[in-house]
Amino acid sequence: MKSLELFPVTIFKTQIENNNRLKELLVRDILETSETLLIPEDWTTNKVKTSFGEELEVIENNRDLLESEYIECMREVFDRDFNVEFDSIWYNVYMDGEYQEVHDHLGTPLNPTHFSFIHFLSFNKGEHKPPEFRDPLSQIRNLSLELDRTRCGEVYVPDVKEGDLLMFPSYLQHCVPPGKKTSYPRITIAFNVRVIQYGNNKSYR
Repeated sequence: MKSLELFPVTIFKTQIENNNRLKELLVRDILETSETLLIPEDWTTNKVKTSFGEELEVIENNRDLLESEYIECMREVFDRDFNVEFDSIWYNVYMDGEYQEVHDHLGTPLNPTHFSFIHFLSFNKGEHKPPEFRDPLSQIRNLSLELDRTRCGEVYVPDVKEGDLLMFPSYLQHCVPPGKKTSYPRITIAFNVRVIQYGNNKSYR
């Protein structure tokens, strides 16, 4: 008897080499600027502090540095010459039981994104929750029958630590469950990219 696993969804994980330097540059300013931020209207969450949709100096003044760090990490992932176009970059701060609803980063038909990233700038595995990724075929699986030996869960929880960078397809839904009240902030920097060159193929827009 032989069994095959077909059509996997791949998540990549790498490490930001200079994460301590980025923490020194960013964490204090992120915490200060986050106090006045409002939750975006189309988000379903309690009190997460996010710069999504805002152009804040703490990100924009360090954007070149951040993009160069992220490009270096992408070199470990891409198996051909590549070029990407960064979409918005934003931060999220969780310190007191905040959560974020299930969502994706697909963008719009006229402005799609290919890959999304989460950088765990400040993260304590003992106090903070990692994101949960959802099976994109879960609804179809509910209408089908699978053998017990092939049945898999609908949620994947990655093992992450401070400084990790996750890269995943932008269509992959995910959420952040409520964490503990803590004095050590859970700060992530998220961003999306469009691949405009992969090997000899150019312009995927």
